[in-house]
Amino acid sequence: MRIVWITLLIPFVLAASDVPGVVPLPVEKPERAKAEDAPSREKAVDKKDTAKEQTAPEPSEPVDPPPPAPDEAALAACEAQLKALGTVFKRQDAVDGPGICGLPASYSVDEIVRGISIAPTTQMRCRTVLATAQWIDEVVIPAAKVLGDDVRLTGIRQASTYVCRTRNSQPGAKISEHARGNAVDVRQFEFDGHDPLPIQPQQRKGSPEESFQKAVRAGACLHFTTVLGPGSDAFHDDHLHMDLAQRRSGYRLCQ
Repeated sequence: MRIVWITLLIPFVLAASDVPGVVPLPVEKPERAKAEDAPSREKAVDKKDTAKEQTAPEPSEPVDPPPPAPDEAALAACEAQLKALGTVFKRQDAVDGPGICGLPASYSVDEIVRGISIAPTTQMRCRTVLATAQWIDEVVIPAAKVLGDDVRLTGIRQASTYVCRTRNSQPGAKISEHARGNAVDVRQFEFDGHDPLPIQPQQRKGSPEESFQKAVRAGACLHFTTVLGPGSDAFHDDHLHMDLAQRRSGYRLCQ
């Protein structure tokens, strides 16, 4: 009987000895693991490169660009018109101001029209000189007749031509047309046969002097795109500001 039990237990003992304690996991081949991992690494590199491209700063314009090259053909035509009006002028070098200030060619003028001086020394674009000369010739000289038959215009005093500043020199304001050589401020007219006439608020007395100022101011908008003077704002009570600002549809600001 004992022999029978031993005989029956032997197969179970042998079977138990063949069962391992831990089931081994399959070993992945190194070549296959490397191949499968490659795409994920490439994607990571691609994302990194894309991020660099997206965050890379775009090239910016120079903070202080040089003035553009002058249009010699346009300047020659402008100078020819000035000579026909008897303007005494001298072309100067370009003005390279800070930031966007400056002009490709600067003109100093001694006589704005034959026999009529302008002082002090100016710095303007040729087209600004021409607009001023045409205004003097076509508007101011005829308007002076209201002051008397023996009165003759002899000169104008300007308060500002080129200067690098904002509008009305106010912080945060847009750049002034003076900073481009496109503007001139006239503060006084001088005559032979009459006292000098400064630009000033009108008293509305119906005097010849007020009529003269009103006429030259209104006529200025035939030659300039901006005309500001007494009553426009507090900044222009003692001079006429005239400039050649370009606006949509040729709009002109006359105040």
